[in-house]
Amino acid sequence: MSLNVINHLGLNLYSNIPAVLSEVVANAWDADATDVSVKIDRGAGTVTVQDNGAGMSLEDINDRYLTVGYRRRDDSPTTTSKYHRAVMGRKGIGKLSLFSIARVVEVYTVKDGEKNAFRMRVTDIKKAITDEKGNLTPYRPEVLSTDSIDFAQGTRIVLQDLKKGMKQTESALRRRLARRFSVIDPDFNFSLSINGTSISTDDRDYLKRLQYVWVYGDQDYVAKIKAATPQAESFESRPAVTSDGGSIKGWVGTVRSAAQLREQGENLNKVVVLARGRLSHEDLLENISDSSFYRQYMIGELNADFLDSDNEEDITTSSRQRLDEDDPRFIDLLRFFESENRHIKNKWSQLRETQGVAVARKNPAINDWFATLNGDAENHARRLFGMINRIDGEDPNIKKELFAHGVLAFETLRYRNNLAALQEMTEPAVEAFISLFATADEIEANLYHRIVSQRLEVIDKMQAKMDDDSKEKILQQILFEHLWLLDPAWERATDAHLEERIGSSFLSAPLTKEEQDSRLDIRYKRVSGAHVIVELKRYSVITSTFRLAEQVAKYREGLTKALRSIGEEDPHIEIVCIVGKPLSDWTNTQGKRMSDQMLAPLNARAMTFDELLKNSRTAYSEYLRERGNLDRLKKVIDSIKDGNPSQQQ
Repeated sequence: MSLNVINHLGLNLYSNIPAVLSEVVANAWDADATDVSVKIDRGAGTVTVQDNGAGMSLEDINDRYLTVGYRRRDDSPTTTSKYHRAVMGRKGIGKLSLFSIARVVEVYTVKDGEKNAFRMRVTDIKKAITDEKGNLTPYRPEVLSTDSIDFAQGTRIVLQDLKKGMKQTESALRRRLARRFSVIDPDFNFSLSINGTSISTDDRDYLKRLQYVWVYGDQDYVAKIKAATPQAESFESRPAVTSDGGSIKGWVGTVRSAAQLREQGENLNKVVVLARGRLSHEDLLENISDSSFYRQYMIGELNADFLDSDNEEDITTSSRQRLDEDDPRFIDLLRFFESENRHIKNKWSQLRETQGVAVARKNPAINDWFATLNGDAENHARRLFGMINRIDGEDPNIKKELFAHGVLAFETLRYRNNLAALQEMTEPAVEAFISLFATADEIEANLYHRIVSQRLEVIDKMQAKMDDDSKEKILQQILFEHLWLLDPAWERATDAHLEERIGSSFLSAPLTKEEQDSRLDIRYKRVSGAHVIVELKRYSVITSTFRLAEQVAKYREGLTKALRSIGEEDPHIEIVCIVGKPLSDWTNTQGKRMSDQMLAPLNARAMTFDELLKNSRTAYSEYLRERGNLDRLKKVIDSIKDGNPSQQQ
């Protein structure tokens, strides 16, 4: 791999202070430290992280710390000196993350009485990255005096000449670090503090928000979460093993109001995945296609150590914040979560419906009216009150107003339906159709069924119209209008640009001339806030993974700088490369897999034009096959359309 690509992966990929500090904390854990302290000196512009772990000898520094790509677990998958902890580190590039926020890093360390100290500068490291051929000049850190070392064992890292100001408050930093680790707990003999204030699980600050809770794990863990959520109105222990035997420990919860998951610009509407005690995937919710209303109330934390097995390939990307989504282990976790998501969705709807009825019937007038209902009318009223109760808002008076208007709307609808049933609708199947039509969830499913059918028609027309020469231009325009072709979970974009030059769209961004002139075929901003770059290659062009990686690394760095210039501190960027011909190094399955691994740390992927259409068609066709036999409303509508309503039960 080109050293310039290594530069992008190591020095520039990390983008926020909590993520960088997480790497230092993970290293301290791997050194069997029991105490880690972070000291922030805003006046001096420094961040100091000190641990009481094993420290490093001169041999450790040279053979491990200063060796990019050193595979820690090849020596031992557990720490050896004291606690035999499962090692968090794996790739050997985490130490490079320090340079994404600091231009100067000083390291002071003591191991078994041996003291060492040295200084590293970004400018010196970059001098060792010379030309495009990857020629290296030797790099040696500056040796420092050890006279200032005043501790007996462990490591002190001092970050100086910070690239980013310390804008975050200490409480916000404690909260974000607490959410990145599950081992900051007395049970693990591991403590972390910021400017003398200890971080605890309470700093995560979300368990106390939960209204309904679903928990996964052994009895002791279930009891621990239950004790931490005394305010929860519903608590359910769920099976905690995936279909392939992976063990899950964690919880998923919903809050009373979606506003509770939005705080100081931070979005908590996520289900994070942790492995070996640290965050490995920032949001599992983004990986499921169900976009139902209830999702904006969800939050969760799932620990899945089987994702980071010593005996299997590493699936964590270099950003340490996402996993390889094509790996069988991730797919296994996703299947588990999709199944649980369906259960939670149904249970949440039932709970909110029951609560809606209870809240509404506190009004004596509504209670008297509700007592007059029975049968289907009562069921429909419960659904209506349940839907009203799902409407966000903290003001109880607004809910009372909505319930009052709901009664009026219900009576109007009931009158119209009764009139139609008496005068025109005489077949039992038609009465069943009216009953089904009142079910909002089934209407939503039927509408989506129609959308999927229409999307398949679009794909069929594209395949019929396109020849090899026209595929690039036709795809560019259609992808610009239909983001869902890239991924069924992606809907409309909030911002979209076609054939955009970065320098023209971000005039004040500190870009190099090459970055200013970079032309993006398509750039989207998804509803979730993620940015998507689509790179389209001519159908006849054959390129390599190496060239593609360098190109997308340039695009990523340029767009990252541009977005930061307009206030997006930590932009999430995904890059999809669509090529006409297979890459030159896709000579076999192994070559394709190695190519995917090289692009994954850049959060990029490559596929051919034909693969894009095939994958999209397969996804939507499978949905129609699975859903078509289950959707009662679709059966009724199809039956009426076919002229055989009497066959419906």
